[in-house]
This record gives sequence, structure tokens and C-alpha cells, in this order.
Amino acid sequence: MYSINWNVTRACNLRCLHCYYSAGNPLDDELTTEEACAVIDEIASVFGSDANITLGGGEPLMREDIFKLIEYANEKGLRLTLATNGTTLNDRLVKRLKEAGIGEVIIPIDGRPATHDRIRGSGVYDKAVRAAQLCKESGMELVIDPCIMKQNEEDTSYIISTALKLGARQCRFFHYIALGRGEAKIPADELSMEEYINNLLLLYDEQRRIEKGLDICTTQASQYWVILKRKAEEGLFVPDFFFSELPGCRAATGMLSIKPNGDVVPCPLLDVKAGNIKDMGLRAILDSQVFRSLRDREVKGRCARCKHRYLCGGCRVRAYIHTGDFLAEDPLCDEFFFEEAD
Repeated sequence: MYSINWNVTRACNLRCLHCYYSAGNPLDDELTTEEACAVIDEIASVFGSDANITLGGGEPLMREDIFKLIEYANEKGLRLTLATNGTTLNDRLVKRLKEAGIGEVIIPIDGRPATHDRIRGSGVYDKAVRAAQLCKESGMELVIDPCIMKQNEEDTSYIISTALKLGARQCRFFHYIALGRGEAKIPADELSMEEYINNLLLLYDEQRRIEKGLDICTTQASQYWVILKRKAEEGLFVPDFFFSELPGCRAATGMLSIKPNGDVVPCPLLDVKAGNIKDMGLRAILDSQVFRSLRDREVKGRCARCKHRYLCGGCRVRAYIHTGDFLAEDPLCDEFFFEEAD
């Protein structure tokens, strides 16, 4: 299943400290309804039913035609997920989303109430939890996607327990990279190497504790797959997704991201434009040099020499931010993960 992350608007009703996109006001050149429907046609033509579209932002519910887009994509047989901060959801909207064709909702929980509200705004935690409850009660699948940084790393176990209580199928951890508003507001909040390693080990310990009650996975932490592989080799429990999903960095290997103006990049945070969907088709973009180099794992430095090159691949965003080369080695990887290839 190919994942398409579509930022349908940059408009947002929150001003979260760590937002990589500096979401707030919409772009001047965001896709029109007609152009957005053409994008849906293109996705359906290229991928058929073998794609999952995550509609995000900003806050996607701030786009006036969002329900029209959802209904149109549903008519095309596409699988749809909504990534929302949850603050505007109520019974009526949740029912309407489900009827329009949303099968899954992604809502962030970034820690205990005070921590979450410090990052996202006063009163946001309670609204997010209530929204998650409503979505789950409606029959939609639920994913909780926290962003882990220095100021909330100690809340990791609390977040997992909350996801379990809410009935989420997955808790998908993003490990903070200082981009956008985050670079301006909290530039020093990225985890250190030691904190990063310890957090990934904690994620595994929590996964082993609960086993099949909740899938714990990562987005930018491609090294987590190295930990899971080692645990599997020791005969210890690993979640089912380890055997069924594309491992490591999925930028261009199993996902792409569409910006509100139609620009296509390999990953929502990797700001390396491969083309604009209004000017060139998805097949041409998928065959671009940017996508081919990532798909073929043409990585450099220690990532190229590591035996986990295809399992992990290193985070291409961190490489790009720190070196200006998205194929460079991941700077947040040390001897704990690295193993020289034979």
C-alpha cells in the first residue's frame, strides 16, 4: 500500500511550537477544487486502490471544500485518512466525515495535559482526547501520532498508555526535527544521540509489554527497524508490521507528499521538489532522479557502508537539514546502530 500524504492547505487554527510547516495562513496558490479533483483522478489512475491518502495540513478541516474532496476520492475507490488536531471535531462533523468516506483519523497526543497544551495551546489536550473518543465510537480507526522532543520525552509511556485507553490501533512516534516554526521557537529541542537511543529502546520495551494491544511505530526514526531486527533475531516478540511493511525511511520508496500548491516531495518534511502535479504526471514524478535515487538507496557515507542500508536507510530529512544533501549519512546514528557491511 503506497502512502500519499497530501497537505491540502497550510491554514490552521493552532500555532503549535514544533510545527515543521509553520502552518497558520493558507498559501496564495493552493489548489482549487477543480485542480484538487484532478489530483485525485491522477492518484486513482496511477495507483488504483493500492494507495492510502492522508489528508492533512495545516488543519484540513479549514479547507472549505474538504468534504467534496473526501466524497470525490471515496467515489474513486481510494482509501482515506484524515490527520487533524481534533479541536473542531464534534458528533456532527465526525458522523459527516465517516459518511463521506474517511476510514481512519490521526490525532496527536504529545504528552500529559499540561505538556500537550504548552506545545499546542491552552485547552487543546481535552479537545484532542474528546475528538479521538468520538472518532473511535463512530467506527473509524484511530492513530495517535505524538512528536517526541526534549520537553516531552519523559511522557512517552504516558502517551502510549493514553493511546491504549483510547483504543488506537497504532501509536506512531515522530522524533522532532527543528523545521519551520520549530526552528524559530524551539531550535534546541531535538533529542541528543543518547536520548534518541534510549527513547527507541523504551518504545520497544513498551511494545513488548503490551504485545498485540497496540502497534508502536516510528516515522523519522528509521533506526527503530534495526532494534526490531535484533530483537527478532534474539527470538523476542516483534510486532506484525515488522514482517509486512516497508522498513526504514519510506521517502520515495513507499510514500510521497503533495503540498497545497501541488508541489510533490518524497516526504512531508523533505523539502526537495521532484515536480508539480499540475505540470507533470505522477508517473513522471515517480521516475524523477530525486525519487529514483531514494528508491535505489543511493545513500552516502556510513549509511552506504552499513549492513542496514536497505532495512534502515537513515533519515533523509536529518541528512538534508544538516548537510544540504538528502543522500548524506544520517547524523543521528552512531555505533549503537551502525554495522559495517560484509
